[in-house]
Amino acid sequence: MHSRRISGTSVFSPSPSISTPLASSALGKRPASEAGVTDTAGPSRRPGPRLSTSVTSLQRSLLEARTKIIEYEQQMEEQRIENERLKSERMILLDGETNERETGEQREKEWGEERSRLGVQIKDLRLQNLKLSDSLEKLQSEHSKLNVKFSSLSLSSESRIGLLESHLQEAEEEKERLKTFQRRAQGLSIQLEEEKRRAAAGRGQLEEVRENEQDKELREALRKQGQTLSSLRKENDSFKAEVQEARQRRKELDATERAHKDTEMALKEEIHSLRDQLGKAHRDMDSLTINFTSASASPSADATTLQQRLQALTTLHKEASASLAEKDAEIRSLHNRLGSLSGSSQAALAELTKRNSELEREYRWAKEGRVVAERNEALAKKEVEALRLAEDGPVMPGGVSSSGDQSQKIRQLEELLKTYKTELDGMSRDSRDVEARLTQGAGLVKQTDLEESQARAERLEDELSSLQTVIAELTSANTTLDAEVNDLMRRVASGEYNPDSERCLELRNNPAAKIHAIRKAQLDALTRENEALLERLSSSSSSSNGETTVPQESYERLKREKEELEQSHAKRLLRLKEIFGNKSKEFLEAVYSLLGWRIKFDESGADIRLTSMYAPKGKMGLTLKFASQEGHFGTMQMTGAMAKGLEDTRHFWIVERQSVPGFLAQITTEMFEKTTIGRAAGYVGLE
Repeated sequence: MHSRRISGTSVFSPSPSISTPLASSALGKRPASEAGVTDTAGPSRRPGPRLSTSVTSLQRSLLEARTKIIEYEQQMEEQRIENERLKSERMILLDGETNERETGEQREKEWGEERSRLGVQIKDLRLQNLKLSDSLEKLQSEHSKLNVKFSSLSLSSESRIGLLESHLQEAEEEKERLKTFQRRAQGLSIQLEEEKRRAAAGRGQLEEVRENEQDKELREALRKQGQTLSSLRKENDSFKAEVQEARQRRKELDATERAHKDTEMALKEEIHSLRDQLGKAHRDMDSLTINFTSASASPSADATTLQQRLQALTTLHKEASASLAEKDAEIRSLHNRLGSLSGSSQAALAELTKRNSELEREYRWAKEGRVVAERNEALAKKEVEALRLAEDGPVMPGGVSSSGDQSQKIRQLEELLKTYKTELDGMSRDSRDVEARLTQGAGLVKQTDLEESQARAERLEDELSSLQTVIAELTSANTTLDAEVNDLMRRVASGEYNPDSERCLELRNNPAAKIHAIRKAQLDALTRENEALLERLSSSSSSSNGETTVPQESYERLKREKEELEQSHAKRLLRLKEIFGNKSKEFLEAVYSLLGWRIKFDESGADIRLTSMYAPKGKMGLTLKFASQEGHFGTMQMTGAMAKGLEDTRHFWIVERQSVPGFLAQITTEMFEKTTIGRAAGYVGLE
């Protein structure tokens, strides 16, 4: 760089705030008068009138300067006071702005909390709505189940009553036949008596025997008929009892039917009330989600409306909670009943299995005891035989017989044998009793009771499996209903409505009507063009002229399309020009901010002008002009007041080294040093 840093001495004048400009030499030296050196060698001379006038003029200018300085100081003081006042006002405004911002944020926070609270209430209402819909579906499913059970019970009762009536009719017919047979038997007995009286006088002993035999046969037949008659009477009595029981069951079925109808009516009323509550909840939810009051409304009106809505929601919540509590109680009772039935069946099954295992264990013990007793008996018999053989055997040494001891042992063994026999007989009796009780079903538990308990357990297991299947179906239906409710809520939130129950009011000039009108106009234009083309085809087919013309409608349509295409092409070109201009402006601003040179192109694009951000504006600055020749920039021209001192730099970089970037970089650095920023950084350049 061709700049030098010099350290000059500061010269202060005796005046308080102003210094006069000093004439310095080319080398930056000070004259002797400024350095405080006086010429005392020459003789003192009296100053002339010109010097005195200059002194007076200087004093006058000094006084004027002082007065100006005083005025400037007063102005500065006034400006300072004004600045202080403005600062205080600015602080007051800032405080007010902060207060207003805080109040606005507080209000916004309150409104947000209120909105979140209402959102939570809306979610609660939606959950309650889902629960109510689930309970409604459960009640409907239970109602359908009760209907099915009632229909099956009514059909079974009707079939049972019909069967019992047919049995009763058959019994009446049998009774009538027996009465007729009894009458015939009485007639036959009377005839027999008459025959006896007739034959008693003229027949012998043989006839009497024959008559006795016939009488015995008749009596046997009459006895059999009496027995059959008594059995038929018993059957008739049993049938009458069954008929009475069937009538009682019919009455009970009628009572259950009436109760079922009552419960059905109550369920319908409850379903209707639940639907009303559901509709009310929907309306409240729509009002909460749509009809929010504006922020400009008064807080008292907002508070009253919110309080009214909250009261309505609380009442609705209480009603829904009460109905849900009732339904939950019913569901809990049904679950408890199901649990008790399953528990009782499982307990009965466990008790039966336990008793069965105990009986099998006792039977096994008895059988094993019998085998052991038989084995002991065989062993005792063997011992007795061995003793008897030993009794008939040799004599003990010394010549003394041991017959007394042997007889005593025999008696003891016989007693033991008797005790074995008695125990064996007792064990056999016990085992036989146990076997008989087990085989006859008269053990600890009767066989019929066991079979009934097993059948009951199987029936309860079937009911449990059916209830589990019903629960699975209800859960699947609940999930489908949840999906439908979510879909409906989404559709309601998106603005859909039911055209059967609601009507959408719209303006005449709406987007849908505009689109419909545009489509209708296009359709009419195409219809007219089609008709014209058909007419042209018919005319051309009728006339054989070689002229080729186009219908007016087609020509106008094509002309409109051409104009629309031209307008869209012009708009596109204008948009592309705007985009290109914006992008080029952004690029030039980026170059200016990064490299420090502003680039300007001529209208023809052949010349480029460069101006530095550190150079003064106008004629005192520097402008570089590059002219392009045949696709490359061939010449460079410098204009401005700063161009005179850059000839050496241009010759060094452009002529000798052919480097335009180096030239621009050195110019940028020198101009940076000469600006206020460079001086503040410590660089002082010389002209």
